[in-house]
Amino acid sequence: MFRKTPSKNRETSIFQELKNELYPHLAGVNGHLKGLMDRYANIIFCGMLLLIVTSFILTFFVLKPDSENQANNFKKELKAIPRELSNEFSALQDLTLRAAKMAELKTEIERIITQDSISKTDSAYLEKAIEQLQYFNNHSNEN
Repeated sequence: MFRKTPSKNRETSIFQELKNELYPHLAGVNGHLKGLMDRYANIIFCGMLLLIVTSFILTFFVLKPDSENQANNFKKELKAIPRELSNEFSALQDLTLRAAKMAELKTEIERIITQDSISKTDSAYLEKAIEQLQYFNNHSNEN
């Protein structure tokens, strides 16, 4: 089931293989749809026009959006979010910020380490950056 099937041509892409595999089925469906559209062209065209006119009428005359009403509805929807879910969102945001800060610190540490000579400010920054990385690693291990 999970065997790799070698392709005869190395230049073949997955999309070409899918096209070769599915083309007979899609050609049959295409033929049936074309036949239906040829037989019922007038009905399909009238249905499309009816849908366009109906959506126009509903949009501009029946369903008038009220900006104050929309704002109130949006606030109600936000208040309806359970506290547990908002805690999960804040935890996820905290994790992403922590990961971004760790990536930034690692790139700065690597940049400083690759230099031939390190100044006093780089040395101080390097010490603080390593301390922060250790804090992040210890803090993430506790959670």
